Amino acid sequence: MSEPHILTTRLIQGERDHLEVDQAELEVTDGPERGARLPLGLATRTIGTSSRCDLVLTDPTISSTHAEVSVRDGAHVLRDTGSKNGVYLEGWRVTAVPLASGMKLRLGSTTLAVRATGETETVALAAPATGDMIARSVAMRAVIAQLDRFAPSDITILLEGETGVGKDVLARYAHAASQRVNGPFVPVDCGAISPSLLASELFGHIAGAFTGASKTREGMVSAAEGGTLFLDEIGELPIDLQPMLLRLLEQRTSRAVGATRESHHDIRVIAATNRNLGEEVRARRFRQDLYYRLAVGAVRVPPLRDRQADIPLLVERFAAESGARISREVVRALAAYHWPGNVRELRNAVHRIAVMPDMALDRVVQTVPERSRLAMPQAREEAIAEFEREYVSSVLLAAGGSVSRAAELAGVSRQYLYRLITEHDIGRSGGGDDDDGER
Repeated sequence: MSEPHILTTRLIQGERDHLEVDQAELEVTDGPERGARLPLGLATRTIGTSSRCDLVLTDPTISSTHAEVSVRDGAHVLRDTGSKNGVYLEGWRVTAVPLASGMKLRLGSTTLAVRATGETETVALAAPATGDMIARSVAMRAVIAQLDRFAPSDITILLEGETGVGKDVLARYAHAASQRVNGPFVPVDCGAISPSLLASELFGHIAGAFTGASKTREGMVSAAEGGTLFLDEIGELPIDLQPMLLRLLEQRTSRAVGATRESHHDIRVIAATNRNLGEEVRARRFRQDLYYRLAVGAVRVPPLRDRQADIPLLVERFAAESGARISREVVRALAAYHWPGNVRELRNAVHRIAVMPDMALDRVVQTVPERSRLAMPQAREEAIAEFEREYVSSVLLAAGGSVSRAAELAGVSRQYLYRLITEHDIGRSGGGDDDDGER
């Protein structure tokens, strides 16, 4: 019997380094999603019941984030991310296993088969250091190389990745490498602006368009004229505003709130999200045509746990910013941590060391004792879910049970708040309205 073919990656060094990645897929051969497939390549892929996963399963024995597949040490590795029911290979429970063609893995009550396609993906890599970007790891060098290809043109770029991985920094990098470098870079956080104000913030309004609009105001789209409009957290864009953004992308036109005439724009759009927009499309929370228009230049930004070679350089950069003195032993300890908050959490940790150099390292990285035994993806999912449950319960209580009022207080749409209420099975109190039953 021939040995199974291990799925590997190969670094080819030359005038410009390249990475050859064996292409494969995971196929569900037993379980509710039988026949579903998950393509594997350089990007990290997650598996679980959470809508944030790349392969979403409905098997009740599967955890929210059950496992992930990433390229590590030259091979595709599937890792159990702290699931309740585990990952099994030939009856043995495993925590991490290099994938080979023909291998069958059981997650809960679902079976996944590994299928090699026989093809390879060749990924050009940027130089180990590119300007102000920290890019020693293969994963990050591949991201920079993608942006280098996309930046000179005006195609829309979609940056996908977990919170805190540095999508805003990469957006600025793409702008600086573009033909629009001398134009403005205008960031808009779609999740931080109340949905009722977002249309005005983006597209502007004319005097008298709504109560309080005493004079005409230019929107962020017009402010980005000749440059780049960066739409952060695009997954939070309300569904009723999405046609307006689609028109901007397709026709480069917009209409201010209350206006009758359209304005033409010379801008480039870069968007970013920590959501799985493909799943948002399937759940009818995001328009499919808008998703396809945004993802012309899709770039998956790896989490910090998949680019550990970058951590010492990042620590050095943040230490220089804050004046921290960090020993080699502490750098090694920081490099070994999983960093659920990614680069943002690492920066905050280094800055804490600068202020309180004698603080114990476990307090510096702010690990949560009761979650310290969990793998990072599951710990993050639990922390996010706990925050959402507590916050939504509190804001509903403050609003007397009125979802409309709670959404206004929270600065989110009613639809989004309803989704959280349903997802976390939160009961309302106070006898408030039902918002005409709209869900």
